[in-house]
Amino acid sequence: MDKSVGAAVTNESRQKVMKILGEYGCYFLSLVELAERLTGKRIDAVEAYLDALVKRRTDGEATMLDPAAVLAQMAGGTWTVRKEGTDYIPKSGEAEVLLFQNGTYSHFVLGDGAGGVLYDPLGNSNTVAKGTCVGKRIFERA
Repeated sequence: MDKSVGAAVTNESRQKVMKILGEYGCYFLSLVELAERLTGKRIDAVEAYLDALVKRRTDGEATMLDPAAVLAQMAGGTWTVRKEGTDYIPKSGEAEVLLFQNGTYSHFVLGDGAGGVLYDPLGNSNTVAKGTCVGKRIFERA
């Protein structure tokens, strides 16, 4: 990896990173919440994002490039992720991240295992309230 990328990333201000996560980081923040629930530990989302960025598991706009590896870096172990339709019911040991759409807006939330919302990074997203769940990301330990 180009060391200048890591140096540039670590010099970013926390406020700039928080803005990126606030605007684009719903999938990432849903995984932070999942990892916190799995480990029982508080995770610094900014530090975790910077670590994932340096390792090229996410990009500069918090687009997930390797969500299974991002969850593994925070929760430990090895994880797999796959896309499923809205009618899929997670099995024991699986976790779901739901994708909602409302017009041109998309938003990810941590699901409750039955298609409901367990955690919304925005708290009460209009995309969730007025939109439709269009898919699921299912995470499972490998």
